[in-house]
Parts: sequence; structure tokens; C-alpha cells
Amino acid sequence: MNKNIFAASIAVCAVSALSGCATVRQAREAQENDSERTVKWAETPFAERGAESPIPMDELAEWARTNAPAVIQARQDVVQAQIALRSVKASFIPVVDGSIAYTYASQNIDPHNTEWDGDGSWGGGLSLNWLLFDFGRTRASTRRAVASLAAADRAERVAENNAVYAVRAACFAVNRARELHEVAKATAESYREHRDQTKDRRDVGAAMDYEVSKAEVDYQNALLSEISAANAVETARASLALALGLAENPEITLGDCSFDEIPGSAEQIMDTARTNAPALAALRAAADAAKDYVDWTICDLYPKLSFSLTFDAKGDSSPLLWNYAAVPAVSQTLFAAGAKNRQIETAVAQLRAARSRLAAAEQETWNAILSASLAADRARKSLAVAETALDAARQNYDVVSNRYEVGKSSALERTDAQVALSSAEANVVTARYDLMDTQILLARLAGL
Repeated sequence: MNKNIFAASIAVCAVSALSGCATVRQAREAQENDSERTVKWAETPFAERGAESPIPMDELAEWARTNAPAVIQARQDVVQAQIALRSVKASFIPVVDGSIAYTYASQNIDPHNTEWDGDGSWGGGLSLNWLLFDFGRTRASTRRAVASLAAADRAERVAENNAVYAVRAACFAVNRARELHEVAKATAESYREHRDQTKDRRDVGAAMDYEVSKAEVDYQNALLSEISAANAVETARASLALALGLAENPEITLGDCSFDEIPGSAEQIMDTARTNAPALAALRAAADAAKDYVDWTICDLYPKLSFSLTFDAKGDSSPLLWNYAAVPAVSQTLFAAGAKNRQIETAVAQLRAARSRLAAAEQETWNAILSASLAADRARKSLAVAETALDAARQNYDVVSNRYEVGKSSALERTDAQVALSSAEANVVTARYDLMDTQILLARLAGL
């Protein structure tokens, strides 16, 4: 009989080990494979194309949607919510525990006896615990777990949208900085030519030393502006690397960075956001979970019905002593000084707070959409004005430059014309990217 018990124990251990071996293997793989570390640029598929190959903005955004650390964290929150839901659903499945032991104990009664006198015995047992009915607790917990899973899923979409928005904004910032740098370089080159021309005019007596000095100062100031613009490009590139989840600053050649304007009025975009924005959907699911928690606290006022069955065997020889016990039970807290009532009140307060957070988020989303729509309209009008002003500034600069070369305009007039041209070029760049920035912000707010 002892051999049978030993064989049974080996079988129980083997079944337990086999049932968990796949999960354990996955856990060991997670320990060994650090896939959540900071990725090197050389490990990305973009590095294979080379530094000179342009990469479209949409491809970079899709990479961030999958690999950004915030997205990975949100994805694991979804996994935990799925596990929590499975755990709740398993509440009505019987739980079986088993044990087996061998006890050897000495039985010496003579203090002068130096020999061991002992005996051994085998023991083992099985127990089954089964929740039969809990007056809706598990049903309410299941609904709450489903709502929590929905909230985690929407939160993952929020993280994805934020990652995509960050990459788009960083790409626009890089292009804006590069175009402004080109304007600054062209301006500095124009001032250099003006300085050289002024020196030549002085050499033939057509310009004074003051004009040469002023041209030199203007050129040096233009160089300082070019240095600042170049630094802005590097800062924007660093922001793009951060948005991509990199801890380095690789040379990235951006390809197509176009983005279509979001159609519709602010009210229409808000209607889309109410049904499509993941941030609002996550808060709505959280409010549903809080509502289901109220149900659970109410169900907790009622008793639980359960059934337990235990089976024990012990002894030092065959046959062993076998015993079993079957215990149906009804359990209920009889007195807790109002703890359960306070639990219900707390759940109601949490529900009201969750609904209030949803309402506040809807109001903030509407305000953000309205502000972005107004900013887009302003940028659209500013771009049209800036383009018209640029054409006029170019014509004025050409006229003043020609007059200056024949001595019919002063150096101050030419400088003013150059400043106006440079400012107009910068205004066009700024207005164009201000408009695109508002469009990607509207897309994020609406969940597009």
C-alpha cells in the first residue's frame, strides 16, 4: 500500500508539473529575452536603407505605434486585465488540493538509550472546495472585469495614438526647423553678398565706411541667426529620436510628411470623438466598471453557499486509515459595525467620480477641438496672407537691390528689404507647419 501511495504522489506531482510547464517556459523566456529594452537604430528595419534613403512619416509613426515603451506598457495592462477576467470566470470551478507526506519520529523513553528507536508513517489527503452560489457576486465581478478589460484596451489605443502623434509632431518640427535653417542660410548668404558689394563700392568711392561697417554687422547677425536655426534642427532631431523610443540621435532622412486636413466643423469632429476617441472610451469603460462594483458590494450583503469534501489517509502499515468529510456550508458576516454599508457608499462615490471624470474629459476634449479648429482657421488664413506678402517682399527686394546697385537707394533701404524678405519666408514656413500641427492634433483628439 505504501508503494501505491508513493506512486500516486509521483503521479500527482507529474500532472502538476506538466500542467504548468508551458507557462513556466514562457516565464523563463521573458526573463532571458529582454525585448523591452531600448532599441538601437541599427536594429530597426529603417537602418538597412541607409542614411540617405528617405523614410516616410507614416512608416515611422507605425513603428512607434508598435514599439514605443508606453504602448508596450499599455499592452501588458491589457494582458493583466485578460488574466483577471479569466480568474473571475474560474470562481465556480472546484478547487482541488492534494498532499502526501511521510513522517518518521523517534520514540525513545530511556535517557540512557543511545540507540534510535523510531517509527514512520505515511499520510496523504485530497480536498475539494466548490462555490455553489454567491447571490450575484461573481456575475457582478465578471461584468466589472469585462469593463476593466475594455478600459485597458482603450488605454492601449490612447498610448498608440499618443505615440503616433508624437512622431508626426516631431517630423513636422524637424522639417520646420530645416526649412527655417535654409531661410537663415539664404539670408546670411544675401548679407554676405551685400557686404562684399558694399566693400567694392567703397573702393571706388561710391559708399562710405559706415555702410561697410553696417553691412558687416548685418552679416554677423545673420550668421548668429543661422547658428540658432542649425541648433533648432538638432534639437528637433533629438525629439524625433525620443518619439521613436531611441536613446541615440541617428541621421534620419525624412520622406513624405504630408497630412490631409481633417474635414468638418468642430461640432462634427466632436461627434466623431464621442464614439471614436479612445481616451473617452477608456473613461466610459471605467465608469461601467465602477457601476458593476456597486452591484458587487450590494451582492456582498448576502451569504455564500459552498461545498467542501476532504479525504485523508494515514498509517504505518497496510491497510491505512481512511477518512472523509463532506461539508456543505452557508457563510455570512453577522456583524461588521456597518463595514458593508460603508463599502456600498464608497462604491457609489467611486461611480459618481468616474462619471464626473468622463464628463470632464468630454468638456476638455471639446475645448481642445474648438481651440485647434480656431487655430487651424487662423493658420490657414495666415498662410494665404504670408504667401501674398512673400511675393510682394521678393518684388520689393529685387527693385531695391537693383536701385542700390546703381546708387539710387541707400544701404538702409536694402537692409530693410532683406529683413522683410527673410521675415516673409519664415512666416510662410511657420504658417504652413502651424496648420499641419493643428490637423494632427485634431486627428489625435478625434481618435483618427
